[in-house]
Amino acid sequence: MGEASRERYNRAEGSDPKISRRGGLHKMGVMRGVSLVTAGEALGHHQWLDTTTLEQVVALADSKGVKVRFTHPGMCDDGLGRLLGRAHDLRVEGGRVLGDLHFSKSAHDTPDGNLAKYVMDLAEEDPEAAGLSIVFYHDREAEDEFTADHLEEVEYEDHHGRTVKEMRFKSPDPNNENNYPHVRLKELTAADIVDEPAANPEGLFDRSPFARQADDLLSYAAGISDKKPEVSAFNVDGDKALQFFNRWLSSRGLTLLSNDEVAAMANEQEKNPEAPEVPEVSTFTKEDLLAEQKKFTDRFGAENGVKWYAEGKSYTECLELYADAKEQEAKDAIESMSKAEERLQSMSTGEEQPVETNPGEESKGVSFAQYCRTVSAN
Repeated sequence: MGEASRERYNRAEGSDPKISRRGGLHKMGVMRGVSLVTAGEALGHHQWLDTTTLEQVVALADSKGVKVRFTHPGMCDDGLGRLLGRAHDLRVEGGRVLGDLHFSKSAHDTPDGNLAKYVMDLAEEDPEAAGLSIVFYHDREAEDEFTADHLEEVEYEDHHGRTVKEMRFKSPDPNNENNYPHVRLKELTAADIVDEPAANPEGLFDRSPFARQADDLLSYAAGISDKKPEVSAFNVDGDKALQFFNRWLSSRGLTLLSNDEVAAMANEQEKNPEAPEVPEVSTFTKEDLLAEQKKFTDRFGAENGVKWYAEGKSYTECLELYADAKEQEAKDAIESMSKAEERLQSMSTGEEQPVETNPGEESKGVSFAQYCRTVSAN
């Protein structure tokens, strides 16, 4: 694949290519939007990374950029000769820390060959085959404090049949079903490219920006998150989405509750009969919200599905809009074909008289029309 082809191949949403072989701070190559770490379980480590963890990664990034190496150093290898470059412009987007990896000149000529070229080739061919894994020191004091702040009493029966009560950690993140301890960083050392990163399961790049931006937009509109999305691929302002969504809930007599809120209300009702009853018909959890939103995006596509859903349109209204859009696409296609056919019919096949290309006594010019008839006959 040539350089120009690579540039066209790697153009993502926006004007800049994700991978530029001659771009970057040193003009030795840059990979934009590389994922350093993803919120969720650190696979194989029984630890949990939350929004605070991601924000700490960004905050601890050195002003010179985060050092990026080719694989983790081992017992017999201190990493010398494995430096690829540095990651700059770190930011939290869609549950990930993204950055731009600027390759150094030395990464093109290492004891192990041109590692920069290898990494860029791999990112183009199979970005899920490798990913970045951050190297850091734990802030044990902060982690212990967070755990202590989220203890709850658990009662169970031991193998002797005795009732036992003890305090256990309960993660405030409903997705952390195994209640893994939350990671807190004290120092960020590097980010290394490896084949199976523990906290970056989807590879080097964000595979589903639409889905993540949809979740950010809907979480804000539903009041689940108070952080307004800065950028949306759906061209929907967060505050407008909030207004539309509240109006949509009100028009349907719905109340949005988290699973924890429903469970707490049920528990309170069980303890105190005078407490307000748990809503039944009007209860609408986050899971219900995302499931219904998924129905819209699956049927109408990510862009239209999220936009129409945020605007409070019913599924039936969206079906009509979708049908109208498809009908218009068909009309545009037919019109385009008709215009192309008219242009073909109006094209002249050339002059009937010969056009001499080398005037002279022996010259015998051939018109374009005569040439076409000769080719057709043969």
